[in-house]
Amino acid sequence: MNYAILAGGQGSRFVKDGVDVPKPLVKILGRTMLQRLIDLFMNNDAERITVSANANMPVLLEALEQCVKSGFPVEIRPIVTDNSFTSLQNACHDLGDKFIATTVDAMFINREFGDFVNTFENMKSHDDVLMGLTRFVDDPSPLYADIDSNGLVIDYRYGGVPFESGTIVSAGIYGLTPQSFKAVENVCPVPASLSDFQRILASETPVNVKVFEFSKAFDVDCVHDVSVAEQFLSAY
Repeated sequence: MNYAILAGGQGSRFVKDGVDVPKPLVKILGRTMLQRLIDLFMNNDAERITVSANANMPVLLEALEQCVKSGFPVEIRPIVTDNSFTSLQNACHDLGDKFIATTVDAMFINREFGDFVNTFENMKSHDDVLMGLTRFVDDPSPLYADIDSNGLVIDYRYGGVPFESGTIVSAGIYGLTPQSFKAVENVCPVPASLSDFQRILASETPVNVKVFEFSKAFDVDCVHDVSVAEQFLSAY
């Protein structure tokens, strides 16, 4: 399986908290968030790992170079953008017929991630995608998903209130294909954000957006979230 990590952001909340290293290099249980994902992907048969990395963070690029020198199949893809979709596009370009992308700060149970990978690998149609969702909500403005009676995502909404189908939100884990990008680009060549990409994919294209439900998943957005993540990961 091929994997992509989205690490092109500014990590502004960590900066406000006085953290002097890029967000992907913040440590949780002694490992950086970046290395945690690389190790996890290697444990799930990674052939290629692309990283969309902020080109204005030389310390991050140096850490990635060290990963390459250490023998990990990491490909560094520097980028400068405020558009999270562009970061996703940069990371996933030319990555094969199927690939899994995650935001660098996504926290989830490793065993469940392995089940996600197996589920995605066994999906027969390359016209279908698999989105990680969770009913655990800790963000005041999450990306809510609307699920139909067939168990497919048919819409997304950023913030506000949940859809009538129930409270379930994006987990920041995406099983995608080149066809899914083409379908969205036929509607909108450059979506405004990653959440906009997901909304268009689900509501305005013929792609089947299937659901994999994580029991708990969340983002590490600030210093406070680090201790929460450590307690969570320690329990599993």
